Amino acid sequence: MFKKNLNILNKMENRGVKFPDLRNAMLVSTFFFLWLAVYFSQSVEEVLAFILIFSFGILHGANDLEILRRRRTSRKSQKSNVKLLLAYVGFVLGSALVFSLLPLVALTFFILFSAYHFGEQHWIKRMGRRNWLQKVLYTSYGLTILLLLFASHGAQVTEVILEITGYTVPQDWFTYGCLGFLGLFLISCFFNFYWSQLTRYLLRELFLLVVFYIVFNTASLIWAFAIYFVVWHSIPSLVDQIRLLYGSVNWKNGSKYMRSSAVYWVGALVTLALAFLYFRESSFGFMPLFFSFLAAITFPHVLVISRLYKY
Repeated sequence: MFKKNLNILNKMENRGVKFPDLRNAMLVSTFFFLWLAVYFSQSVEEVLAFILIFSFGILHGANDLEILRRRRTSRKSQKSNVKLLLAYVGFVLGSALVFSLLPLVALTFFILFSAYHFGEQHWIKRMGRRNWLQKVLYTSYGLTILLLLFASHGAQVTEVILEITGYTVPQDWFTYGCLGFLGLFLISCFFNFYWSQLTRYLLRELFLLVVFYIVFNTASLIWAFAIYFVVWHSIPSLVDQIRLLYGSVNWKNGSKYMRSSAVYWVGALVTLALAFLYFRESSFGFMPLFFSFLAAITFPHVLVISRLYKY
């Protein structure tokens, strides 16, 4: 079922059957949110950002267990489902433990995993046979996006990194890193696409990078992150997951997705709330706690989605 639906998805993309309504809606939403950044205060932006992240952002990773269960079609017993749940929760807790013991190492891997995940979701339907050059493209694209965001809010990002790891990162590193990985991304494109594909894809992607540059330098850090994370990653990922799980995207299948992920979605939000209550009297601020929480749930999610695309 998964392999069949993923093949259908790829064939539709390759045949030029696109989803202009979704892409156009993403662009319109981006410019609308950019307008909000101009006319509303930073406090309003932060409230809206957390609403989007805690809804669509967390939701898009709340159905990992259902995806794993569907992959294990020959093992649908309750005992098997419990094992999956325990293994997944254990992975999340292990990630959180690594963050507390080795924060610099954990943060580095979080950024790399996130970059690969963003790039994979964005490019997977336009790629052919999987190889290591594709992984270079995915990772370099994702790092270009993240470092562009970091460079646009260098002082605040440096402060968050300092609170998490105890190390100060020079702000110039974000700019140099962004330019370096942009160059690597462009080079990797030449090894992954034919010339006809390059002219079609690169012009569109360079336009989007200009849009992201404007958004990141206009909006606050958390609002800029929310715009990219929700509009350009979470919602397209939700669409892909619904199509792969249920065959098509409609209100009925969207409701199925919501029902199957609701318990885990609420559980994630409750866990974050409890962690905030526990740490609120400490010197550990909310932003470092928030990104540490995202990291803990990101590691297993990236592995699940990457495995899904692999098969």
